[in-house]
Amino acid sequence: MAGDLAEMATGVLEHNRRGSWTCPSVGIYPHLWLWDSCFVAIGLATTDPQRAADELRAALRGQWTNGMVPHMVFAADVSDFGSKRLWQSRRDQRSPRDVETSCITQPPILAIAAWYVARALDTEPRVAFLAEVVPKIVEHHRWLYRERDIEHRGLVTLIHPWECGLDTTPPWMDAMRRGPTPAWLRIVLRWRLTRFVRFLRPDTRYLPAAERSSDDDGLRMLMLARHDKRYGFERRRLPAGSVLIEDFSFNALLTVANRKLEQLAAEADVALGAELSTSFRATPQALEALWDESRGQYCSRDVTTGQLVTDPTIATFLGLWADLRPDRMGLLVDSLANDAWSLPFPIPSVPADSPQFEADRYWKGPTWINTNWLVIQGLREQGETQLAADLQRRTLDLVRTGGCAEYFNPLTGDPDGAREFSWTAALVLELLA
Repeated sequence: MAGDLAEMATGVLEHNRRGSWTCPSVGIYPHLWLWDSCFVAIGLATTDPQRAADELRAALRGQWTNGMVPHMVFAADVSDFGSKRLWQSRRDQRSPRDVETSCITQPPILAIAAWYVARALDTEPRVAFLAEVVPKIVEHHRWLYRERDIEHRGLVTLIHPWECGLDTTPPWMDAMRRGPTPAWLRIVLRWRLTRFVRFLRPDTRYLPAAERSSDDDGLRMLMLARHDKRYGFERRRLPAGSVLIEDFSFNALLTVANRKLEQLAAEADVALGAELSTSFRATPQALEALWDESRGQYCSRDVTTGQLVTDPTIATFLGLWADLRPDRMGLLVDSLANDAWSLPFPIPSVPADSPQFEADRYWKGPTWINTNWLVIQGLREQGETQLAADLQRRTLDLVRTGGCAEYFNPLTGDPDGAREFSWTAALVLELLA
């Protein structure tokens, strides 16, 4: 059975291979996405470490001179005029000249992926790999703290939901509704005219609209990107009232990545410097300010209002791997057993008792293999080996039945989204290993 599952996962990764890198899914996702490639590298490290190393090298091709690693690197042979026109990265002199990229980033798991890959490589290629990628990852972390933690609180601020990876989860969509909205967009939303935009959306050409972000959410995210573009996608230049979020999931993963990067930098003899080391130490402490005592969960914070955004999502459980306050870690572990979270096919991205829960709608409720994998790592970190093993088994059973889908209905286990999705396949290989 395990052999059949590994064979299926390997076949998906081979199908989506694009030379030195792997697209998330042929057709709907033809380009390179940052955290997708990191998850792919983590999985490939168990079967083909050299290909895994090349995956991260390919992602780092998009790095800007200021250190930022963008969330997309466009495939040169794919016609995608609309997306490239949105970003127009080559207008910024800091962007690479040989590839086109987006102008924002994505969850900071490069160091985590590099740690997994380095462990799998033999000595000589490992030394060469670390010498090549560690300085670049260090510069990316420097950019995160320099440009996105301008208050020096230890928390990185995101300017768009695409940066957090959990794109349309309720906290972000609530913040978007309070953000800048042009008059024409208010009219479009009021009169429910966004349904006509569906004909221009590439994702709904491949998949049912009920499984994707809503037309309203999709248009709001597009308009926010255009708003940020007017200010060069720079946090410092964005005016008052912009959508600015200290995202808990992003910063929890940053805490894990910082620890991995310290290990990698020590091995590669790369100096982090006092300022970056100070920022690393500040982040876990700053994350505790995002705890909501009344709800027993970690939340993101709206920088504009200073208030926590308390809609519950799976993001709170990513704090387990960050290994924060022990008493709060225990509460998170206990919460996983709550009826709203403990569904037949765990773990939903939004709990079932949330008024915004939709079992098939993108990040509004479905179960994702990558977030399950992150929670499994967190449970292991907390010494909850039996719970981790149970979630691992149920995750693999979900894929065994539904295939390497992008995400799954947590009530029925039915596959949703793209049916041959790379990070699902890659993380199956890691879980099997």
